[in-house]
Amino acid sequence: MALQSLQITAVVAMRARDVSRPSKEQLEAADRRPLRDEMPRNPRKGRQNG
Repeated sequence: MALQSLQITAVVAMRARDVSRPSKEQLEAADRRPLRDEMPRNPRKGRQNG
């Protein structure tokens, strides 16, 4: 298998960590958004039975 020879170096790991870190704007937007548990439950939202 080709993936067995794949090695993650320190440089690659640092780049991946920087890329996956959310920006300040994304963090602020996530703080303003309510959690899923805090949102009202409405399983048939947008659906009409008629």
